[in-house]
Amino acid sequence: MSIINEITKVHVTRGGHTQVIVSKGTRHDYPEGECIEVVTRHLLNRNEKITDVLSGFLGRSRQLETLLYEPASNAVDANFDGTLFLWNAPGCAPAMRRNHAKAQICLYAQNWLFKTYSPWELAGIVDSVDNIVCCSEFIANQTQKLLGKRSKKISGIVNGVDTEKFRPRSTPIDEEVPTILFVGRVQPFKGPDLIIRAAQKIASAKRKFKVRIVGSSGFSALDRLSDYELELRKLAEPISQVVEFQTFVDRSTILTEYNSASISCVPSTWNEPCSLTVPESMACGLPTIASNRGGIPEVGGDGAMFFDPKNINQLAEQLEMLIDNPQARREWGVRARNRAEQITWTHQYDKLRESLGQ
Repeated sequence: MSIINEITKVHVTRGGHTQVIVSKGTRHDYPEGECIEVVTRHLLNRNEKITDVLSGFLGRSRQLETLLYEPASNAVDANFDGTLFLWNAPGCAPAMRRNHAKAQICLYAQNWLFKTYSPWELAGIVDSVDNIVCCSEFIANQTQKLLGKRSKKISGIVNGVDTEKFRPRSTPIDEEVPTILFVGRVQPFKGPDLIIRAAQKIASAKRKFKVRIVGSSGFSALDRLSDYELELRKLAEPISQVVEFQTFVDRSTILTEYNSASISCVPSTWNEPCSLTVPESMACGLPTIASNRGGIPEVGGDGAMFFDPKNINQLAEQLEMLIDNPQARREWGVRARNRAEQITWTHQYDKLRESLGQ
């Protein structure tokens, strides 16, 4: 919802109005946008998803997914002639087109959405919408590849960052002991164990630094530690004096974590579509090290350092360089902030409007 809110904020400053349709009970505590709650049927369980996937591959419609989004479709006036964004919801595109013939329909893909879709289904979705905006060229190219042909409807625009909210700390902190920060879900595909493994390689009595892992396996600090979280703490035991763990922190207070750190590390091991942690770290003026996976290099640009997550030694060398060299930290911090200022939400909103032909 944070991305929807940021786009909505800019739209409001340009004199626009946005309605955000959510399933009843979905968290929407942002002031921008008119929130419309609808009562939907339960989310599809595993067997229902399999039934829909098989139906799609047999050339039929995904009836259960269509029913899931029917209340949202009914909440939009049939004569609505503005832009209708389908947020990560490809399956409802054909029905939305039938019900809202006058609307400009844009599928907004923040993830790789088409793993279970046949090329035939994807072609039908592309025909049903006016635009497919992906959160990176990486996702856009994957979509084009599955489609089997180039489509001008498909584009990639990386997510932006609020450089007024996320900004360098106003007063310097004591960096005699630099802090390496990880923020995100503590899951294997996010790779926090890579930071600990790299830290073990460079830890010494003379080299002073800390590693701070912020997050939980889910989105609650009250959840029990997962097996992976327990394994992570076990892995950190040999250097426990430099590694600390903080469970899930709400986005409203995450700025404090960024502004208390010296280096940000985003070590995802999967093809992450477009990390929000990377631009937020850069906006805070943190020298940022990130994996070269998915859309991460696109958002980091020339403002971040990249490494292959299969190469722990490469990550260790980059961390070692920044820990030992305060001047390098300052220089990479400036580069990071400069890159963030190139992808503010205002800039990315303008690119979005341009891609929609508006």
